[in-house]
Amino acid sequence: MPTIPPRLLALRHSSILKFGLTNLLPRSIAILITLIVTPLAISRLGVLEYGLWALATLIPNLVTAPDLGIANGVVNEVARTHQRDGHLRSERRRLLGLKKLLGFIAVFWLALGAVGLAWYAFAGGADDVAPLKVYLALLLALTIYVIGIPPSLWNKVQLAQERGHEYLAWEGAGKVASLVASVLVLLLVPNLYLLIIATMLPVVVASLLNGWRYQRSALGPPVAGEGRQQSIRLIFQENRAVFQAGKFFVIFQIAFLVGTAMDPFIIKHLLGTRDVAYLTLARRPFEALPLVVTLFSTALWPVFYRLNAANQVGQIRRLLLRIGSGSAGLLAVLSGIIILFAEPLYRYLGSGAVDIRVSDLVWIALYIASTTIVIVCNNYLNAMHLLRKQAFVQVTAAVIGIICKVISLRVGGLSAYLATASLVFILTALLPTLGLTLQHLRLRQQQAA
Repeated sequence: MPTIPPRLLALRHSSILKFGLTNLLPRSIAILITLIVTPLAISRLGVLEYGLWALATLIPNLVTAPDLGIANGVVNEVARTHQRDGHLRSERRRLLGLKKLLGFIAVFWLALGAVGLAWYAFAGGADDVAPLKVYLALLLALTIYVIGIPPSLWNKVQLAQERGHEYLAWEGAGKVASLVASVLVLLLVPNLYLLIIATMLPVVVASLLNGWRYQRSALGPPVAGEGRQQSIRLIFQENRAVFQAGKFFVIFQIAFLVGTAMDPFIIKHLLGTRDVAYLTLARRPFEALPLVVTLFSTALWPVFYRLNAANQVGQIRRLLLRIGSGSAGLLAVLSGIIILFAEPLYRYLGSGAVDIRVSDLVWIALYIASTTIVIVCNNYLNAMHLLRKQAFVQVTAAVIGIICKVISLRVGGLSAYLATASLVFILTALLPTLGLTLQHLRLRQQQAA
């Protein structure tokens, strides 16, 4: 049985550890934004404008497949080249072509989004906020977000090289700037639109700086006329393998849109902005719980890929077992603490303006724990290139989920929605994903024996 060379074994530990430790900064700042900006925004802007700000900052979740799966489709391709050559200078032309293509895609999303958001804002529904204000807030958030689509390519390239900690360091710097800017806006000139800019723009600027730095340091010197030589047709021809994998990531992102990302927007349309504010506030503490698990989980994708190529199935099994069982136990304990101290915690976060029901928190805890475990399994399935089976599971879960959740919102309101969302996700996404992961792992163990 082949073994991993000591250099690669050390890199495995190093890349995961560096990724996780660097990820502490942006994740910690996200928690601070919850603890500091949330109560401050509610007190300075009011519950309705807070709900609209929360909705605007969810625009990145709503833009379906912003890169058409290109960035994710690059990961395994780049990992293969990096393992073979030790660098990516031979891929410079190809990667710059993909970045150029992402620029056109960003413009497409902005144009399409401007029309779609106009329909959403002015088509009626629960109008507790002026439609024009809704439209301007969401369009501003979309404009900022699409600026960051082209440089997102370099994040995945760095991840494939097991250098994901580099873009996370820049993301952390952007989050720090975002926190500072948001607090200053709320204290000095409390304004919904300025708060959206302060929250979202620094992270996009940090991503642009990371991409600029990476191109200069990792891809070698520029070639005269390389930009003019890149026709869209040639870019597609040179990246057929990327688009073959990328189409499945488009499906994943559409499934996420239908099954999860649209939920707050549907709630706003059916129930109103106040219920969006309630949902966002109730979820805030639980969104911090997967911190320890998700700090490292994304870095596992290229590591799983390399361990599988080296036939180290035992290493993969141990990683999955430790992360899966450890995350389930950790999330159960932390969720219990939040629920136990719910009254003082939410009195602080909501500035006394929102009353949270404990039963809703239980369902949120179950949902967050389930999604965390699915994220870990999906990194394994991505590395094993089981994309078609993943797509079937995710699309099925999304379709069943959206139907059940809309019915529950119309019949029982927000509390019924939270219970339905958790139960449907466990039955249609968590259990099938776990089954698919364990089934493939057993097959690999048999092949390696």
